[in-house]
Amino acid sequence: MHCPNCGQETEGGKFCTSCGAQLPNDEYAAAADPTINTPPQVQPTIQHEQTEQTRQSNESVEKLKTAGSNFGHFFVTLLKSPSEAKKANSNDLISSIATMVIFSLLIALGLHLFMSSFSSLVSESIPSGFFGGVSEPSISFFDSFVLPLIEFIILFLVVAALTFAGVKFSAQALTFTDVLSKYGAYQVPFLLLYAAGFLFALIGLTSLSIFLIMISMFGLIFIIPTIILHEQPAKGFDRIYVLLGIYFINLLLFSFFIQSFAKTFLSVVIDGMGGMFGGF
Repeated sequence: MHCPNCGQETEGGKFCTSCGAQLPNDEYAAAADPTINTPPQVQPTIQHEQTEQTRQSNESVEKLKTAGSNFGHFFVTLLKSPSEAKKANSNDLISSIATMVIFSLLIALGLHLFMSSFSSLVSESIPSGFFGGVSEPSISFFDSFVLPLIEFIILFLVVAALTFAGVKFSAQALTFTDVLSKYGAYQVPFLLLYAAGFLFALIGLTSLSIFLIMISMFGLIFIIPTIILHEQPAKGFDRIYVLLGIYFINLLLFSFFIQSFAKTFLSVVIDGMGGMFGGF
């Protein structure tokens, strides 16, 4: 307690020990200094943090629901009328990217199943007594699935970027997000062709499967860029030369990815045939 007369700190009592002045009673001191005998206030921070986390979680769930609903409407619309892809713009970017990812997943799954079945075929095709037999070919999940998945996602993005470059050379009024959205939207019918080819391969209709898959790949590399560049009138370079440049670069990129797959394929063959000469 502080003496109101001299300002010195003094012990409790009726008179100040320094100057002898009469001290106020406890009720007056408590009124003068509200911090005396006042219990500390506990802030409800934990409850506030929990409320904030719940709100953020609900917002994330709502965003996922909205994105899923938009993709469903996007896919069904293009399934019924693929030509509606010309109306795609930056608002359809998430749905278009989802289509490209699904397409890449389906391609990677097809390659993985093909490599797995081929490795089993190699190990079973030659009897164990022939040149010591063949060893079980080994192929990693990364090489047969993850790597093709990443490569085809990159391929789609690069093809879309090249198409955007062609749009700029042709002096057309489209942004990169518009071109990327259109590229993903136009993939829907070719995705269905690839899915049909994938199913035909599973039931043993190899020739029809290869035919549909080749058409699908042809559409991704050549047809879609051509359609996008012909949506608007060209005011810059002639579209024929622009498309020829896009075709050439796309072929180089596609051949690079095919070469990568061929190396993986040959490694399986070499691993499997290695056991044939193990007996020598």
